[in-house]
Amino acid sequence: MKSEYVIDQEKYVLGTDKNGQVYYINEVQEVILPIILEIDRICRKNNIPYALSFGSALGIYNYQGFIPWDDDADIVFNYEDLDRLVEAFKKDLKPEFVVDAYEIDKRYNLLQPTFKVKNKNGPTMLDYNHKRLPDRIHSSDGFFVDMVALVGIPDARTHRKLLNKSRRRMISYFIQDYMFNHDPLKLKAKMKTDEKKYAEMYKTAPYVTQTPLLPFPSQKKNLFPKEMIYPFKEYTFEGHKLYSFNDIEGFCRLFFGEDSLKKYDGEKWIDTYPKSKRKSIHIKAFDFDKK
Repeated sequence: MKSEYVIDQEKYVLGTDKNGQVYYINEVQEVILPIILEIDRICRKNNIPYALSFGSALGIYNYQGFIPWDDDADIVFNYEDLDRLVEAFKKDLKPEFVVDAYEIDKRYNLLQPTFKVKNKNGPTMLDYNHKRLPDRIHSSDGFFVDMVALVGIPDARTHRKLLNKSRRRMISYFIQDYMFNHDPLKLKAKMKTDEKKYAEMYKTAPYVTQTPLLPFPSQKKNLFPKEMIYPFKEYTFEGHKLYSFNDIEGFCRLFFGEDSLKKYDGEKWIDTYPKSKRKSIHIKAFDFDKK
């Protein structure tokens, strides 16, 4: 009987630490999974919907867990639950984790996802954007899971308009924050005010997208029919019941393309993603010995 999921036994190299010790990406996933489970625990306790998204959703569809060479995890939630989520983290988060967010500390970099839930006492890492997107809080250098707010959007034209506005602001933000080492607090306040305005204005819109505060190139594809995303549904992820999108297959086909989906070769399910590209893309440096 054929298996329903891709089986990949290969171990993918993360890199070497300062002592020349080789580490593998599955070791990163072992650090990230407890963060995901803590987010799941808090959201369930406080009745806050969430969904594993993007590469994590593709991992559910193809592998029933992490993509074997994926070095991070992504989670989305509804913008309308942002304040409740902040309070839930303040009240219920276990002490071995910490959350960075603008709503908790105004120094937070708004060109990052809405929340970063970090491992406080485990291995440490630096991502490739650590210089261009400075961390002014320094609550932890541990591995983390990104959480991004979803907002409604009426159509592709409006989506492009909001992204273009954010891109123009990003230039000023980047100049102040990175080039002149000045925290752009006034600009941040304007950006968050606009985010709230858009979320309320388009609450009943037929499409959904990541918060338009993040104007990066991949955002152009982040426009999905609401029925594809909602309601969030339970799936198996690394042996745990966790939530993701209503139509994962449709989401992956739309966002990643047809070639991203698992294929049956007559004997087993396979992933056709080129092996030359199966490597860590987020982590610049790491230290598994440092606590």
